[in-house]
Formats: sequence, structure tokens, C-alpha cells
Amino acid sequence: MWAVRAFEAKLMRRSNPGRRLHDAVVIVPGIMGSELREAGTGRKLWGVGKLLAYTARAHTERLRQLAVTEDERAGRTGRVEVTGLLESFEPLPGFGSAHPYTAMVAEMRRSVVDPAALLSFPYDWRLSVEHNGALLAAAARRHLDAWRAHPEHRKYLAADPEAGPARLVFVAHSMGGLLTREALHLDRTLRDDIRVVMTVGTPFNGSVKAVLMLNAGKGLPLAVPPGILRQVAVTMPGLYDLLPSYRAHEVDGDMRVPGVEDIVALGGRRELAKAAVEWRTSRAETTLPEHVTVVGMGQSTWTSYRLTDGVALFDRYLFKRYNDGRLLLDAEGRPQRDPRTGDGTVYQYAAQLPGTERPVHFYHEHGDLIRTRSVLDMASGLMHGLRHPEERGAMLGDEARYELRAPEWSALGEPFAIEVDGVARGADLECRVRGVNGLDELLTPALRPAPGRPGVLAASCMPGRPGMYEVEVAGGEEPKRRLVPVLDMVHDG
Repeated sequence: MWAVRAFEAKLMRRSNPGRRLHDAVVIVPGIMGSELREAGTGRKLWGVGKLLAYTARAHTERLRQLAVTEDERAGRTGRVEVTGLLESFEPLPGFGSAHPYTAMVAEMRRSVVDPAALLSFPYDWRLSVEHNGALLAAAARRHLDAWRAHPEHRKYLAADPEAGPARLVFVAHSMGGLLTREALHLDRTLRDDIRVVMTVGTPFNGSVKAVLMLNAGKGLPLAVPPGILRQVAVTMPGLYDLLPSYRAHEVDGDMRVPGVEDIVALGGRRELAKAAVEWRTSRAETTLPEHVTVVGMGQSTWTSYRLTDGVALFDRYLFKRYNDGRLLLDAEGRPQRDPRTGDGTVYQYAAQLPGTERPVHFYHEHGDLIRTRSVLDMASGLMHGLRHPEERGAMLGDEARYELRAPEWSALGEPFAIEVDGVARGADLECRVRGVNGLDELLTPALRPAPGRPGVLAASCMPGRPGMYEVEVAGGEEPKRRLVPVLDMVHDG
């Protein structure tokens, strides 16, 4: 059904090229989706986009500067400035890679009456959702008021007075959905001015990847000195706000929601853990009006963890339960495991707000969701007033449901493995690996059946230079993509 709606949106743009959305649109990126620089020196701390940035030594220096200071946590910000939405692909070891928002910005710009109707809201993602949500609430109100007073908006209303004054449209990716919900929680008057809120891969109930970031200094092999990564991660309030708020911590034969002591045991700071737990508890009942939820699924995703000697071990299952919450046990009295998937970062059901209508699912990876053609068409369709059909949770009919797997990073001079799982018999898939962020290298590794593993194709790739590489497998309705930073493993610890 959504394929039909997306087609209608395309048709409307082609047959009515003059028709545009007269509402005020706000694009809110996810964690790591905003460029940051050091105010005193002008040096970029995030969003460098240069070849040198992919050496382990450069990563180490940048990470040190991203640590949140006591002054910043107390609200005395200014040391780090936000310069705009991310324009390059950037990796943060342990948490994946951030994608630029160029495609979504361009799509929305084509949909609005005038570029002045579009606001991109970059923010310092190191800081808390509460801090950034307050900034978003103020910025959204200013943007709506300014657009309503804009000559192009008045001109539109003069030609179509029945359209009524502009309202707010939010398109939010990942952490950006949490900021949008926070903005509406802090400023209740905004809710009356909402046309629609579209969230894409938002971890409303947290992500186990945030556990990895807090605990990464304890034995996990990463591309930078893990002690440095952990020292920086534990200072970031925004990261604590992404910790799981569902039963994700396996302990004593059961699973529970990580509490303050559990977060401290991971290596987190008690005051930040306490603030995050209190914040998520106080926002549990906050919903989003006119909410359209986009959820990624079918990708291998960590959904739970257990702690052994201070080291977090991750799994892709939860325990089965009865409707009343009791564990469902097997014949030997052990909890039955329930394998789960998501978008590779956010567990499928963690991306849904309780009480909302059925979401729209896509078989795509977390970072790639916001720039897939299907999601862009959906956003454009919403801009033109096309809403969900009754079957709003249905898959796009022709979307390929296979999973693309590639490592989170690779060392220069070592081949990395590419796997495609769930391939239908007779499928004709092609793999390309291209350098991004100014690189022009293009590799075409051959996908071949993996011995003894039906439905799995595998390839090996070894780029010749350090940098960010995008793995793309095409053959379905839409290509699947994964980013792999190739790092020069020279560092001074």
C-alpha cells in the first residue's frame, strides 16, 4: 500500500510541478549527525571529511576533544560550536557511522513553497536530550512564526486561502525523534501547531549500542585505544539518554531494564546515570501527535547484554514471556530465547512508542534509512498531504528482504568480509565498494555462494587507501548499503 502512496506522491510532483507544501518543515538529525568545532580555534572536531581523519591517531585526538566538561554539563556551553548538518560520512568506533542528510534536505527543499520554509536543526549531540530539546522547541517556534510572516507564505495564502496558516512538520532521524518528543513535552503549545511528525529509526526505548559505548574500554577490539573511547563516552549525557529502557540486561536467569546501578557497573558515572533514568521515567507517557513511525528491521541487531567481570557481552535475543510478564520456560526450566532483529542499531520494537499505530517497516540499516528512496518518497508524500492507508504497517511489495553484513571498521592492508544473507534462489545481486568523502576508488568484489550456508553470498574486499567506503549490494527494489571505515592503524595510545 505504501508503494502506491509513494507512486502517487511522485505522480503528483510530476503532474503538478507548481504545487508545494506551505507548512514549516524542521529536519532533526540523529546522534553524530551535526558538525562540531572548537570555538576558540575553529578546528573541526566532528565532520572533518578528510583522508587524515581515518587514521587511528587522528581519531584519538578528535575523541579527546569531544569529551563533555563539567562546565558543559552544568549548562555553561560555548567551548564547542555547532556548524551545520553533517556533510561527510563519519565513523565513531563502537557506535557505527553517521550519514549525511543531503538527500533528505534536497527532497524537502523541492517540496516546500520556498526554501525559507525549511529549517535544519543541527545540535551538540554530546549533550542531553533535555538540553537540546529545549533549544529545538525555541527554534521551531521561531521558525514557524518567521515563515508565517514571510511574503511567500502570504502570497500562497492569498492564492489559496482555504489552506490556512502554516503548521509544523518534523522529519526526525534517530536521536532527533527524542529531541522532537522532548520539544513537545517542554512546550505544549507546539502540539497545537503540528501537521505531522515523522520519526525514522528513533530509539524511543534505547539502543544496546549505547551500552557498548559506555563499556568499550573493557576488552572490546576497537580501531582506537579503547581506554580513550571509554573516557570520552562516559562524559556524554546524550549517550546515557540512549541506553535501553526495556528488559535488555540479562542477569540471574531473567532480563530487566538497566537501572542506575546497572549503568554504573558498565562504567557509567552515577550522576549521569541517575539523571538519565529519571529523565526517561518522566517522559514515559509523552506521545507525538500525528505520528508516522518508520522502523528498520531484518538486520542483525544487538538486543540484550550480560555483564561478566565488568565486560559487556552482547546477544541478539530476548526472553519469551506470557502476556502478564512471566517468563516462558522450556522443558528444563530455562527461559526460552526469542531471536530479534532491527536496523543494526535499534531493536525493532525499541523504535516504537507505546500506544502509537502500526509503524512502516523497511529492510534497511539504521544510518541508511534516512536516505533511501522509499523513505524520501514517503516524506515527500506526507508533505503533500498523503496519509497512511489502513495497512500502514505493510511492507513495500517489491522491497528486497535480504541482509547485508560488513564489519564496523577494517584495518588498512587487511581484507574485510562482505556477506548477504537471506538471498532468494535465482537472485541476481551485484556488489560495489566505492570510496566516499573525496575518494574515487571503486571496487567490484564478486559475490559467490558461501559453502554450506544456503541463501548466503560472500565476498572479500581490500581497499588500497584509508578512508570511508560504502558497500552497496543492488538487485532488489532498492540497494542495501553499509559504511566501512578503513583505518590506518598507526596510533600513539
